[in-house]
Formats: sequence, structure tokens, C-alpha cells
Amino acid sequence: MSKTAIQYYENKYSGNKEKAFIHLTREVGELAAGIERGNDEMAKLELTEISALCFYLAKLYNFDLLANIETLYKKKLEAQKK
Repeated sequence: MSKTAIQYYENKYSGNKEKAFIHLTREVGELAAGIERGNDEMAKLELTEISALCFYLAKLYNFDLLANIETLYKKKLEAQKK
């Protein structure tokens, strides 16, 4: 998790989940544009923005995103084996 990115978005949105989510949605659209254009650098930038916003939103919901990803996908991998 990037404390720097979280601080940036805290300064920008002051805990406003709605505004952060709208920004996240816009970044997903920009990622789609980068992929569609075959612009790898744009796609990498947008993935970075999306990740940072997800970490920020996780902080606002007071949970550890990386730990939850690990737990969730361990369960999903186990389910695939069945």
C-alpha cells in the first residue's frame, strides 16, 4: 500500500467516498482507452491511478485491501480445484 498515494487522495477528497469512486470510474474508462489504442504507457499510468484509488477507498472503509485480496483469492483458488 502506498501511504503517499493515500495521503494525496486524502488531501484531494477529505474522506469523500463518492468523489473518490467517481474518479476511480473515470480512470477505468481511461484505462480502457489506453488498451484500445494499444498505448501501454497510458495503460500503466491508469492502472497505477486505479490501484491508488482502491487503496484509498479501502482506507476509508477501514480494511486491509491486500490482506482481503489474499484471503478472497485463496478461497477462489480452492473453489476452482473442486
